[in-house]
Amino acid sequence: MGNGYELLEHKADVLFEASGASFERALENAAQALFDTTAKTAKLKGERKIEITQTAATLEELVVFTLGALLSEGDANEVFFKRFAVKEFKENKEFVVRGEAWGDAERPELGGTVVKAVTFHELRVARPDAKNKEWRVRVLLDV
Repeated sequence: MGNGYELLEHKADVLFEASGASFERALENAAQALFDTTAKTAKLKGERKIEITQTAATLEELVVFTLGALLSEGDANEVFFKRFAVKEFKENKEFVVRGEAWGDAERPELGGTVVKAVTFHELRVARPDAKNKEWRVRVLLDV
């Protein structure tokens, strides 16, 4: 898991588990798994920036809403994203994340697998414990 996430076996879709020392870092790594699925990120420069803010009642919802917003913003703006950084994470009555994603204009030669949706199926957010010292986020992408 040198890149912050690991692809897991799944028959039809893309399943991965991202990890990080904090929830924010695990979410950034989950976004990276999404980006690496949709594009050849090593060939991107990351010259265009978009900002997103998402609010949710649970961490699980926040993961799906954030990754879904990144997927939608990429589609709407015809951008393949290279990286995502959480700029603010708050936990009050609701969870709030604000972040920035960088990418480049879509070009067919940079494309990867088309992702239709970020799903709640098989979704899991695990806090650190005695066995696992890092946050873990498991996500299934519908392709």
